[in-house]
Amino acid sequence: MPSINGAGSSAMDFASEVYSASLAKNAQEQVGRQNLELLAEAAKNVTPAASSGSHTTTDNLGQNININV
Repeated sequence: MPSINGAGSSAMDFASEVYSASLAKNAQEQVGRQNLELLAEAAKNVTPAASSGSHTTTDNLGQNININV
């Protein structure tokens, strides 16, 4: 950061740390929003067997048992 008239070195160090922390916080919030959007999108794309739609391909799954003696 460029120096500001009347501000000492310790004040500039503090301002630089606050600015860095603000940037880090904004980056974390953006990543969090992206993760929430990703989870929301993943929840929308469920398989046909788990949805309330047509179950024609999975209705008989596991109902036929072949036993050979």
